[in-house]
Order: sequence, then structure tokens, then C-alpha cells
Amino acid sequence: MTVGLEGSGVDPALAVAAVPNTATAYLALTEVAHLKPGEHVLVHAALGGLASAFPGVARTLGAAGVTGTVRRPSLERARASALPYDEVLASDDFAETAGDRRFDVVVDPVGGQVRTDSLRVMAPLGRMLLVGNASGDWQHTAPTNTLWGGNLAILGFAVGFHLPHHPEQGRPAARAALEAIRQGLVPIDVQTLPLSQAAEAHRRIEQGSVGGRIVLTP
Repeated sequence: MTVGLEGSGVDPALAVAAVPNTATAYLALTEVAHLKPGEHVLVHAALGGLASAFPGVARTLGAAGVTGTVRRPSLERARASALPYDEVLASDDFAETAGDRRFDVVVDPVGGQVRTDSLRVMAPLGRMLLVGNASGDWQHTAPTNTLWGGNLAILGFAVGFHLPHHPEQGRPAARAALEAIRQGLVPIDVQTLPLSQAAEAHRRIEQGSVGGRIVLTP
């Protein structure tokens, strides 16, 4: 489940920082959500470590539009980011501000009320990808009659459980990830530190002062 960087034009530090989540997004969108060209995608927690890989991959797969949501305090930063979103909405009222727009694929690493509200903006035959539960709401339930009547699907994806059973998918996913990164669709701020400064790297992470990724180099 490895792929070489030779000829890719991708910096090794950026590859270390971006390939795992980008490959995960590729597998989720192709093997589970079956994203088709021309479809519209909604990504919650748009700046998150995993979520931020989805818009770039969706673009490579032909998505017609990609919308993100974030908490209101992060709205300005998200709209100013280089991530390939068409627009970013506040997560507390995205269902209202979306208006009549409907999404074919919803990427949800949040859960809770965001998950429930997402059902209101899904297109018929829409698919919701569950890739996390940042809300911490482990008791959340979905109204199954809404799924039935709306012709909707909720699909879970955990790459750590998937790849051991399908290792042959690892390399194609990594190659697709490298292509998205090469095209500049997965912009990540990478800080490199020597391995001898691992303690400093942990200190920065614990202080919440890391806006992207830290890569330790030998």
C-alpha cells in the first residue's frame, strides 16, 4: 500500500502531511458515496484535518460544486482559505442559508444536530458519508422514515477498518491523492522540524498553535 513520489512533483513533507487524508477522501467518495460528475457536495467542518481533503478530491472526480460549513467564528478564515470551496456557510444555520439548493453527497465528520439538519438539504438519492463524530453526541439517532420517504442513504466509512480487508485499493487511492495534491487542490500549511525537536512539535500541538501539519524530518 505504498506509492513512489518520483515524477509526481510533490514535496515529500507535503506528501506525508496530505496523502493519508486525501486517499481516505478518495476511497470514501469513490467506493462508498459513488460520487458522479456533475453532482454537488456539502462538507461539514470544512477546515478539519480529514474534511479539508474532500473538496479537492471531489473536484478531481468532476463535482459541479462544493460547499463547506464551519462554526461562525471560523467563517472568515474558511472563506479566505485556498481550499477549493465555492462557498462556506455557518454550520448553525446552513440548512436555512442553503435555500433551495440540494446536495447529492454530504460529508459529515460532526454528527449530532448537524447530521439531522443535513437531511433537509439532501437531493433525492443523496448519500451522507459519516466519517466522524466531533460533536460527541453518541446517542444521536436518524429518522429512518425521512430516509425512506426522501430516498436518502446514510453510509459510514472508517478507512482503518476498510483497507486491511481491501489492501489492493491503497495504491490507487494514494496515486489519486498525489494527483489532487499536485494540482494544488489540497493546500496544507506544512511546518518541518528535525526529529530532535519532537518535544517542541508536541508543545505547539498542545497549545493549539498549529494551523496545518508538523512533519518531523530525520
